[in-house]
Amino acid sequence: MMVMDLAQYQLGSSLQVPRGAHLFRTQDEVCGDLHFVRSGHLKLYQPCGDGVQRIIDFVRPGDWLGIDTIGEQHRHASALALTDCLIDVVQYRQLAELMDEEPYSCDLFSAMLSREIDRQQLAAAILRSAGACQRIVMFLLQRAGPAPQAPSPEMHSPLPMSRQDISDYLGLTPATVSRTLSVLKRNGWISLGQRGFVVLSRSALEQVASGAPVSIIQHAA
Repeated sequence: MMVMDLAQYQLGSSLQVPRGAHLFRTQDEVCGDLHFVRSGHLKLYQPCGDGVQRIIDFVRPGDWLGIDTIGEQHRHASALALTDCLIDVVQYRQLAELMDEEPYSCDLFSAMLSREIDRQQLAAAILRSAGACQRIVMFLLQRAGPAPQAPSPEMHSPLPMSRQDISDYLGLTPATVSRTLSVLKRNGWISLGQRGFVVLSRSALEQVASGAPVSIIQHAA
């Protein structure tokens, strides 16, 4: 079952998490629940002392939280809302009962696991990328999502996290992130707005993601 279909179902109880608040923190008791992000964006991180955070992932609508702690007693990371969020809180036992009662629910659970595995594999691939520009471009493509099958209007993709968060996640400096985004914008491959971007040339970005070098395109005066 696709995530678009999944969002049509009410899963468990709803929880509103305002921007800047935590959904949960490291070492919180798991309490046998999963979280489905219906709207909003969060970051997953581990505190490393002295105010330093190790950014693990950025979570958006359609993502699940808590799959990594099934069978565990405590949370492995903290989840901080980057925007106002609406979360479905789903008990493990509710999923088990649903899988017994409804034929579609096994497909739902399989789709959930498949999406999470794909997301984690893509995140690992981004962090393994050799060059700074390649990492940033792969990150942008991940945030933009798959290419539309048919021509469509330009889609604005949110970037609710700070440049510092992006640089921490990618293992780069904020200056490198800002400089690279400026080059991509100057080349006409993306446009940047307030907390977001638009992909203008997916083919150019995909070439960079594949390892092609980046040069600044000189525009005629």
